Amino acid sequence: MDLVDRRARYRKIEEYRKRPLIVYATSTRNGVQAMMAADAVREFIEQIDGVGNHEVVDVLVHSTGGDPLTAWKLMSLLRERFKSVGVLVPFTAFSAATLFALGADEIVMHPNASLGPIDPQLQIPQPDGKVRPFAYEDVGAFLRFLASEAKITDQAYITTAVAKLFSIVDPVSVGAAKRASELSSSVGERLLRIHMIGSEEEARAKQIAENLNKTFFAHGDAVSRTRAKELQLKITEDAGLEKLIWEAYLGLESYMQLRQPFNHLQYYLADTAGAAAIQPRAPVVMPPNTPPQLAQQIWQAVAQQAVQAATGPAVAVRYSVVNAVLESVRVAAEYRTTGELHAFRSIGGEIQLSVVDTDTSWKTIKEPGTPPAAVSSAT
Repeated sequence: MDLVDRRARYRKIEEYRKRPLIVYATSTRNGVQAMMAADAVREFIEQIDGVGNHEVVDVLVHSTGGDPLTAWKLMSLLRERFKSVGVLVPFTAFSAATLFALGADEIVMHPNASLGPIDPQLQIPQPDGKVRPFAYEDVGAFLRFLASEAKITDQAYITTAVAKLFSIVDPVSVGAAKRASELSSSVGERLLRIHMIGSEEEARAKQIAENLNKTFFAHGDAVSRTRAKELQLKITEDAGLEKLIWEAYLGLESYMQLRQPFNHLQYYLADTAGAAAIQPRAPVVMPPNTPPQLAQQIWQAVAQQAVQAATGPAVAVRYSVVNAVLESVRVAAEYRTTGELHAFRSIGGEIQLSVVDTDTSWKTIKEPGTPPAAVSSAT
């Protein structure tokens, strides 16, 4: 769905709410890396400047999260300019996206929508080059297991078990996870206290942030609209608006291809020239009575073809994926990754694929048919 059609859906939301709308979505497409990150702040400022002299604003958000400090920065920018901020969640707003929503005066969730825990997840590098997800709550769960499940109370055994833990996870990583957990609770509380005023409300804000950080058993545990209300978040139900924000999400889903997994090799094989370039060679079968001289000539020709295939230029297949969008009826920008895929089949038959990103950046997007901006020249 192109920008013209998506903007038509955004206008319907603005007409319904009588306030401007900003849309921020990071890709949830399988195989595409995307997260809320600091590079979006400057683009967000463009959106805020485009709103003009309004005292209220809505932000439709779709994201699995990212940097908690980015969530704090974005909501802080909005709070400096607007007296009231609403966050609209049509489908997914996990982790840092949930943190962002905590700073809103109201959160409108579609029945299909989910928030998530705000417990931070670290990626711990392993000796084999892989990464292991790790959260500070994992340490507490391990210690509770020793005490309640394994019934280990002897200090010597506990010391041995903790030493084993630290042989797998660097103590510095445990400290980093602890600081990240404290940061998440602190940012969540600060965001809630923007609109929760008074000693009683402030105490409740602290409890809500702690609950979102520490009472879930999995980072991907979905917080439904009903559960969000039980956690005492300011959830608004509006059937008319819910229908409109779901339509807006479907436009994003279509444009960002969120339901189509992205696999580099499958993408390469979908290209006719790319698929042909790495087709396995048919085996050479010679009759048993082939003259030795002729057999030698055939094998030399096969070897020459193999060398040419291995040393010749690989077929390049260009690809492009949308990582994030920040758009409205006024301004639109997207973060897109473009690059080339190169593949070849080794002598053993394995396919070797290389991925070269040629451009990863935010760019302003214009509607089709929009004339380019005039360029002034000195006279």
